[in-house]
Amino acid sequence: MTKKEFVQKYQNLMVITTDGTPILPSVKMAQAILESGAGSSSKMMKANAMFGIKGTGLKSPYWKGTVFNSSTGEVLQGNEVTINANFRAYDTLSDGSRDHTYLLMNLSRYKPVREATTPESQATALQNCGYATATNYASSLIKLIQELDLKELDKKKTS
Repeated sequence: MTKKEFVQKYQNLMVITTDGTPILPSVKMAQAILESGAGSSSKMMKANAMFGIKGTGLKSPYWKGTVFNSSTGEVLQGNEVTINANFRAYDTLSDGSRDHTYLLMNLSRYKPVREATTPESQATALQNCGYATATNYASSLIKLIQELDLKELDKKKTS
């Protein structure tokens, strides 16, 4: 599916699962596109895991501890490497999206993300907080937000 088709298909999920939080749907959608390859990662999509959350940490109301293993690109000590890692698997896409929001809202390291008020500042905060190891994570998210006019999703949020 194309990025635009991905946005069309999952936009309501991104808006619903950010309502009542400061997390912006535009940033959440950009993360889902980037992390899942716009749905092209069959392992991730089969596991309802479009945010590439590693399979560690405490269980949440949305994650029961199930994981799947997949290769992933990481930047370690300045070098791009491919590793195998466990990722969180979910019963539904809604659970995966809600768990992503839950982590951003409840882990203290993501406080700067919660305090950021623009898509650009949230994207930068995600990178600075260590959501991903890619050195261009924020700029990749911002590029997707601009390219796909994802700020329109933020206007659909009710609270």
